[in-house]
Amino acid sequence: MSNLVYPYDHSSQSSGSSSNTSHTFSKEETKNKKAEENVQTECFDELKEKDIKKPEKEDKNKNVYEDFRKYVNKEEEEEEDSDSLGSELQEMITGSPAAEKTNKLKSKLKELENVTLNIAVTGMTGAGKSSFVNALRGIGNDDGRAAPTGTTETTMKPNMYPHPFMPNVKIWDLPGIGSPKFRAKKYLKDVKFNTYDFFLIVTSERFRENDIELATAIQKSNKLFYFIRTKIDNDVRAESHKKNFDEQTLLNNIREDCKSNLLKVGVPKIFLVSSFQLEKYDFQKLINSLEDELPENKRFALIQSLPVYSLEALAKKKKYFKKMIWLNAFAAGVGAMPPLPGLSVACDYGIMKNFFQQVSTSYGLSNAALEVLLERVNKPVEQLKSVMTSRFKDGVTDKIVLNMLSKPVIAVAKTLGTIMALLPGGALLAGGAAIISVHHLLNKGLNEMTEDTKNVLAASQLA
Repeated sequence: MSNLVYPYDHSSQSSGSSSNTSHTFSKEETKNKKAEENVQTECFDELKEKDIKKPEKEDKNKNVYEDFRKYVNKEEEEEEDSDSLGSELQEMITGSPAAEKTNKLKSKLKELENVTLNIAVTGMTGAGKSSFVNALRGIGNDDGRAAPTGTTETTMKPNMYPHPFMPNVKIWDLPGIGSPKFRAKKYLKDVKFNTYDFFLIVTSERFRENDIELATAIQKSNKLFYFIRTKIDNDVRAESHKKNFDEQTLLNNIREDCKSNLLKVGVPKIFLVSSFQLEKYDFQKLINSLEDELPENKRFALIQSLPVYSLEALAKKKKYFKKMIWLNAFAAGVGAMPPLPGLSVACDYGIMKNFFQQVSTSYGLSNAALEVLLERVNKPVEQLKSVMTSRFKDGVTDKIVLNMLSKPVIAVAKTLGTIMALLPGGALLAGGAAIISVHHLLNKGLNEMTEDTKNVLAASQLA
């Protein structure tokens, strides 16, 4: 993952000022003010007097997060609400100076961006571990960065393969466990057991005694583990010519057969997968289970790193990025600095650019990612790029972000900030105008790139 880039940092400054002095508007000012309040924009519903009334005895910062939510546009409110970071955000922005708030928020962003995820893939020799490692990384077996595959054991020691675009996600191809002298405890010690967040135990047939012994040892150490039955596409292909063939019946039989010899580990979690068709069979069920059981920061790293193999996978990515929008918006807008010339709102646009870059990378929209995709679907990059229609189709640049911030719709945010600045505590509320504007633009950019990705999936015939 790329490091956050801040083109400038004036986090200790504020775009608004507070005043306890009452203000009297002239008739002309009042007329202009009312006209501005009635402007309909994509960012805000009509500004109403009750939204900006003077708080009484309660802490004016306490409910600022919820206050800002009122201004999010109707289209966005109709979508799934993913503000799971809300309570944590409230804690970070309540009762501290703007500069301190900004530093806390930026630190939280860096913390989430730098989370490492270590995935261990192990199992019997010849089970297809290396192919599965490559599938998780979104690359083919013939890619120069791929884990080597073959009919004999090619992995004699733990080999770490970083994600090609997100190096904080690391997938480990562990030595096979097919030796008759296999000892689970020694194996786990040799492969440095504590390195990994969870284990995927892979086989292409029935699970054997070594698989069970290893799972039992992992279970005693309170680590997550999952059984992966690979090469399901081969099984389906081999049986498909038979009379009265039914694919679902075949899959159920394979799953039940696997369960029957794993009774020693309680209720085993078994997933049938094809390394070459992640969109089929149980791969999505595996990801759903990991979502339920991994800590949230690890969960987000996993979802970000997975290839976009279906519309369901894309929807999960979007869900997690929506959770991040408020955090990015607050980090960019709290303690807002004076805007650059030509911009209508004060914010740290470097945070916006970094967010868009993360989305583009995770969605597989970069040229490098599209090159990888074309190897899977045998479509030229030009054909895949031709269906992309958003402003980000040629990449994420400073020019694009600055252009978004200079649009007339953002001028209304500045007007809102000016009105709020007349109130006690106005400096914080004026920063709120920047937060709302950035939230809107981040959401808009995320939606645009989601549509681009849907179009690429359709052109690739993956959705």
